[in-house]
Amino acid sequence: MMQRIRVNKHGYDADGTYWGAGPDVFIATLRDGAQDITVRATSVLQAREKIAAEQARPPGAPRPDQRYVRGGMSPNKTRFELDWRDPIAGAVVRVRITHSRDYLGMGQDHIEVESVRPKKAPLPITETGYRSHFLTPLELINAGGPITFVSAWLDREAKGKDWQKRQSARQQGDLFAWAEAHGEVAKPKRVARSKRPDAPAPKTRRRDRDPA
Repeated sequence: MMQRIRVNKHGYDADGTYWGAGPDVFIATLRDGAQDITVRATSVLQAREKIAAEQARPPGAPRPDQRYVRGGMSPNKTRFELDWRDPIAGAVVRVRITHSRDYLGMGQDHIEVESVRPKKAPLPITETGYRSHFLTPLELINAGGPITFVSAWLDREAKGKDWQKRQSARQQGDLFAWAEAHGEVAKPKRVARSKRPDAPAPKTRRRDRDPA
């Protein structure tokens, strides 16, 4: 699927979004939505040629239309998913990895790591379930690609004392919550105090009256 965004001479589209002066913007969605490639072109035919060239471009190689690349708008963005098992808790977290090539210009790639199931689940590299990381294309190649890089990163950080301490505290908290929900936590019983016996009512003396 390919979307065409028409850009006026001032660099804005019909919705007022600024793309920079130049040809129209074409966004191709490939691999069942897992990859987006953005190019600037004057026609659909030219856009298809540029998209094919971007697919074949080796990591770290320059783009032919580098002058149209704006910082923060990656020309090639790919999404992956990874099931990571926590060695401490044994739980499995579905992690989404988004790799953006040339995110801030040539030679600067961007990795986003996000826990999606459970959503926002803590990870050894982030307590919020989201982490942003910049690196060079060469670093990513040497690490074996986005999935291998993130998987090794998570495994390495999970061996640290900080993550083990945090997971241990979470497990203790979960155990206490479970016990409390199932009535396993003993609550202090209220000791019934014996009531003090009421004092007997004072006896009234009856005075003998003289007979009339």
